Amino acid sequence: MRAPRIGAAILRKEAIPVDESGNAHVVEDRAAALAELARRTAMLDAISYGAAQIIGAEDWRAGIQEMLNRLGRATEVSRVTLFEIHQGADGQPVETCRYDWAEPGLPRLSGDPRYRDMPLVEHEGGQLGDWLAARRRGEIVQATLKDVTGETRRTFLEHGTQSFISVPIMLRSGVWGFLGLDDCRSERVWHTLEIDVLRTAAALVAGALERAASDEALRNSRERYALAARGANDGLWDWDLTANRTYFSPRVYEILALPEGTLASPKAFAGQLMQRDAVVWRKYLAHCIIERRRTFEFEARLRSSTARPEQDPEPHLRPYPGPHPEAGQAASRWVVIRGLIVYEEHGAAARLVGSLRDITDRKRMELDLRASETRVRAILDTAFDAIITIGEAGRIVEFNNAATRIFGHARADAIGQPLAELIIPPIYRAAHKEGLRRYLETGQHSVLNRLIEVEALRADGTHIPVELSITEVPVSEGRLFTAMLRDISERKRFEAQLATAERQRAQLTRHFSPNMVEELMQAGGRIGVARTQPMAVLFSDLYDYTEMSATMSGEQVIELLRAFHAIVEDAVFNHGGTLDKYIGDGLMATFGTPTPGPMDATNAIAATRQMLRELARWNQRREAAGERRIRVGVGLHFGQATLGDVGTEQRFELTVVGDTVNIASRIEQMSRLVRMAVVASDDIIRQAVAECGQEAAEGFRDLGEHRVRGHPALIRLWGLSAESQRP
Repeated sequence: MRAPRIGAAILRKEAIPVDESGNAHVVEDRAAALAELARRTAMLDAISYGAAQIIGAEDWRAGIQEMLNRLGRATEVSRVTLFEIHQGADGQPVETCRYDWAEPGLPRLSGDPRYRDMPLVEHEGGQLGDWLAARRRGEIVQATLKDVTGETRRTFLEHGTQSFISVPIMLRSGVWGFLGLDDCRSERVWHTLEIDVLRTAAALVAGALERAASDEALRNSRERYALAARGANDGLWDWDLTANRTYFSPRVYEILALPEGTLASPKAFAGQLMQRDAVVWRKYLAHCIIERRRTFEFEARLRSSTARPEQDPEPHLRPYPGPHPEAGQAASRWVVIRGLIVYEEHGAAARLVGSLRDITDRKRMELDLRASETRVRAILDTAFDAIITIGEAGRIVEFNNAATRIFGHARADAIGQPLAELIIPPIYRAAHKEGLRRYLETGQHSVLNRLIEVEALRADGTHIPVELSITEVPVSEGRLFTAMLRDISERKRFEAQLATAERQRAQLTRHFSPNMVEELMQAGGRIGVARTQPMAVLFSDLYDYTEMSATMSGEQVIELLRAFHAIVEDAVFNHGGTLDKYIGDGLMATFGTPTPGPMDATNAIAATRQMLRELARWNQRREAAGERRIRVGVGLHFGQATLGDVGTEQRFELTVVGDTVNIASRIEQMSRLVRMAVVASDDIIRQAVAECGQEAAEGFRDLGEHRVRGHPALIRLWGLSAESQRP
C-alpha cells in the first residue's frame, strides 16, 4: 500500500490537527516522520542500485531504466523522466526524452515522437526559456500547475501534472539534460534532503556520461596504433620492404629475452631461431611471396644460447609450416610467426606485418596431454589460452582459469553445461551439433588438428573473435575433445587499423609526391594548419597544344600527355619537389614543400634542366617515328607562398597559393614572347647562386626587366634555351 503523502506536513508541522492534550499530534507526527524516513531510505536504495549498475557497468544505459523505475516508486511520484538537451536541426536548443518511468495507467514518453526534439523557445509566453537558463546554471527547477502558462501549462494539463521538479545533469562541458519528476496528485513541496538525493542521482548519471565520453575518446584516439602494439599479448613486427625498415614491438623483445633495440634487421630476427628452422623460415616466406599469398604462419624453435649446431635436428613441415615437435625437444621454446603480406599495385611485395607468439606451453601440452591429472591440472591453470574439454555428448568436463577470464563463466558453473549453449553464438549452434554428430558416426571432420578463427560468445552476450584448435583425446570411457582458444580481439583491431593506414597511404601515393605522403601520414592524413614559407614554384606548359590535339585522336592526346607528365614528374621527384597539380596540358610543381630546404631554388633549376634533356631525347624518338617535335615553356620564381589543405573531410586537396605562384604562372606565359624555353625570375636566380654558386645559373641569359601582368613593379628575367641542354 502506498504511504501517505505527508512530506509538506513534516516540513511545516501544521497540516495535522492536534487535540488539547497534544497526543494526536505526537502520534501522527511520529508516523509521518517514519513514513518520510522510509521514503528517503527507498530513494537512497534506488540511488545505491544506480551506483552499482550505472557506474560499475561497461554501458551505463543498461541499468538506467531500472534505476528510474526504482526512483519513481521510492519517491511516490507519477512519472520520472530523463531528458537530453541538445541542438536541433536549425541549431536551436531542443530536448528529447531518452528514458522514463510512469506509474500504471499513465502513458510512457520516451517512445512518443512528440517528445523528441521539442523546441525550448515558446512563442506564446511560458517558462521553457527561463528553465533552460536555470538548468545551464545548475539550478533546481520546481513548478506547480498554478505557476505555469502557455505551452508549458497545456503540457501540464494534458498529463494531469500538479507539480514538477527537475534536477540538471551537469558535465564539465555544461548541462547535458535533466532528471524530471511529475506528481499528478498534489502540488508537492520537496524537502531539502530529498532534493539532495535527487542531486546525487543526477550526479551518478553525469559521472556515467563523462566516463562513456572518455572511453569513446580513448577508442578514437590517434594513439590506437601505439596502444595496440604495446598492449597486445602477441609481439608485433612490421617490415617495410620498399624502404627496408623494420619495427619490433617491446613484446617481441620480451618473448625473445633480448634488450630492446637489438634487432636491427629481419636477418637478425631469423638469427634468433634454431639454424635449420631459420633456413626453412626463409624458404617458406619466399615461397609465400612467389605464390602471392596474403597470409603466412610458421612455427619454429628459438635458438638456445647453450645449444650446439648438432643439437638442432632436421625440421619437418607440418600443416602449419615448421619443425615437428619430437619428444626430445620438449625443452625447446616454441614461437609461431603469423602475418599479412601487402602487395603493390604492380604485384611486388611491399610490406610484411606480423605477430610473434610464444607457444611453448601449447607445444609442451601436446606432448604431455596423457600425463597425470595433477600435471594436466597445473598446465591448464597456468595456460594463457582458454582450454575447454567436452565429452561425446557435447557437455563440458574441463574449463580452465583462462576460459573463465575470456568467456566470463565460473568453472563451477560451466562444468556439465552443453558447450553449444555456453560459448557458441546461436547462429552456429546447429552446425556445431551436426558436425559433432557426423564425426562420432562417420569419423569425418573439418576442424580437428587445425588452427582456425571463429566467433565466440561471452557471458555478457558480446561476441569476440578467437583462435581455435581442437584435439581428440581417446580415453577408456569414450572420447574427449580438448579445444584451445585465444581471444584475438586486440590483434584483429591492430590488423584492421594497419590495413586502413595502408589503404590511405596507397590513395595518397596516387595524388601526392613521396615526401608529401610521408608528412600526411604522420599528421593523420591531413596537412594541418596552413603555413606561409619560402619556396620555388615551377610552371610548365606545352606549346601549340590546341593546334596539335586538333589533328590527333583522343587516345593519341592521352598518350602524349601521359608521356609529357612522366618526364616532368620524374624530374620533379628526383630533385625533392612536390607535384602540386596537373592543369590540362600543363602542371605546377613546388620545391621546399612541405618543409623548406637549403637547396630549393637550385633543385628547381636542376629539375628544369633534366626536363629539357629528357624532352630532347623524347623529340629524337618522335622525329625518328615521323612525329612532330614537342616544345615546352617553363616559368620559375622564388618567394613566400602559403601551403594548405583546401579539400574537405572526404577529399584531400593540398595546394600552394600566393603572389609567388601567380608570378611564376605569368613568367611561364612570357616564354613565348621572349622565345625561350625557360624563363626564370631574378629572385630564383639570385637564390640559386646564393645556395651553390654561379654554376647554378650557367646557360641563363639576362633578358632585362619586364612588366609582368598583375605585378606593379618591373621584374628582371633570365632565359635558358632548350638547345643549351644536350640529351
